[in-house]
Amino acid sequence: MQELLIILQGGFEEDNVTVTVNGKQARRDTELSTHPMLGIAAEVAVELPARGATIGVEVTNRGLAGTVKLSGKPKSLLVSIEDGHLVLREGTGREAFL
Repeated sequence: MQELLIILQGGFEEDNVTVTVNGKQARRDTELSTHPMLGIAAEVAVELPARGATIGVEVTNRGLAGTVKLSGKPKSLLVSIEDGHLVLREGTGREAFL
């Protein structure tokens, strides 16, 4: 098993976020808001299986959802809300702030 760092960045305002790994809930956080000085709402870690995984992120109170398929050894996943859409991007693992 390996660990994936998920960084919830801009656009969150008292949001409820659910993270899934291969369709199974891995984490649920409530009332997350982006810190205006840091530009981050939260940093969370989830366990990944040894082989590729599909990561799902849902902002339940806004009806936003997205998935990304990761393979190899991903370091981080950057998640933000931009123009009313959930945006997921694979990161380098050097984005950690907190």
